[in-house]
Amino acid sequence: MKSDGMITMANGASTPLGDTKGRIRVSDVGDVDEQAANITAWYQEYDQLGAGKFFGSVTEVWLGQMQFFLETTSHALRQTCVVWPGAFWFGLPRCDSADGLVNASPLDRNAIAVRPGGADFELLTPEDYQILGVVIDETLLERHAHVAERPDLLDLLRQGESFPLLARQKARFWQRVSSTLLEAASLRQQRLPDTVCDTLVEELMTGLFELFDDHIAPVKLRHSNLSYRRLVSGARDYVLSQPDQLFSVTDLCEQLHVSRRTLQNAFHSVLDICPVNYLKALRLNAVRRTLRNSESGFKTVQDVAAQWGFWHMSQFAADYFVMFSEHPSETLKTGGGDGVRFRYPSHGCRKAGTPGHRPAS
Repeated sequence: MKSDGMITMANGASTPLGDTKGRIRVSDVGDVDEQAANITAWYQEYDQLGAGKFFGSVTEVWLGQMQFFLETTSHALRQTCVVWPGAFWFGLPRCDSADGLVNASPLDRNAIAVRPGGADFELLTPEDYQILGVVIDETLLERHAHVAERPDLLDLLRQGESFPLLARQKARFWQRVSSTLLEAASLRQQRLPDTVCDTLVEELMTGLFELFDDHIAPVKLRHSNLSYRRLVSGARDYVLSQPDQLFSVTDLCEQLHVSRRTLQNAFHSVLDICPVNYLKALRLNAVRRTLRNSESGFKTVQDVAAQWGFWHMSQFAADYFVMFSEHPSETLKTGGGDGVRFRYPSHGCRKAGTPGHRPAS
C-alpha cells in the first residue's frame, strides 16, 4: 500500500510532497490498511495476525532531511516496508517490548534495526507494540559521520539488519526522542520554526551516533595544547563574527576542519566546558538580550526561546535560571514586554535581531 506523499530524495529528484521541514502530524486509525498508509513517504503493506478490532497511531515530525515518528499498533503484524530512497531507517522498539524480527534478524528490546531506503524489508511485530522510527537522508548521515570521525559508518549500516545496544544507552535515547515527540504531539498540526528543527537534528544525530560507539571506533588523531587553544579561539571568533546566527557543533567542526571529538577535547582542555554547553551559554545570553530589548517586537518568552533553538520550555527555564539567577519572565518584564503568554510561534516567525535561517546541508 502506498503512503500519501513523497519528499525530495538525496539524488535531488523532485517530489509532490512540498515543504516538510517543521511539519508535525498526529494520526489515530482503527484499520490495519489505514495504519499501513499512516507514515508519510513510505510504501507499506500490513497483515493483521491476531483477531479483534485493530488500533494504531503515529506521531510524526519532519526536520527537513530527517523524519522521526512513534508508531503504536495493537495487534501482531507482518509488515512489508519500503523507506524513501536515498535514506536510512533506524527502528528502536520500546524498552519493554516483546521480541520481533527484521527480515531474518532478531529485533529485541535492546537492539536497533537499520535498513536502507528504496528496497523492501519485512518486519514481524508482536501485539501492543511501539517503535521509534528515525529516517535520515544519506547526505546528512555522511556529513555527521565525517565530523564524528566515523567515515565507515554507512558501510557498517548497509551490512547489518539489527545491532545490539547497551540497555542504558538505548533507554536514554528512547526517552530523549519520545519526550520530544510527546511535546510535538501537544502542538497537533502546527509547525516548528527552522531554528528548533536545526537544534533537534543536532541533538538526535549526536544521540544516534552514541548508540553505535561499540560497533565502530573513531579515527584517532593527536593534537597539542597549542592547537587546542587555537581551535577554541577560532571557534569563538567564528561565532562572535555572526552574533545573529544559530550555530551547531557540526557547523563549528566543518568551519574549523576538525572532528567533533577533537573540538570536544579542545574545549575541555582550554575552558573545561564542552562545546555544546558553550554554544548553549551563547544562546541563553542571546535570549536574555532579546528579552531585555523592549524594541525587539517579541511578546512572549516562548517566542524568543524558539527563535534561538530552545525546544523544551521547562528545561530552558531551568537552564536560564541557573545561568542568570532570574526567571525569563522577569527579564521580559524588565525589558518592557507585557508579560508571558505561553504560545508556540507560527512557522517562519522572524523579528528584528533574531537568528537568520541556516539551510540544511
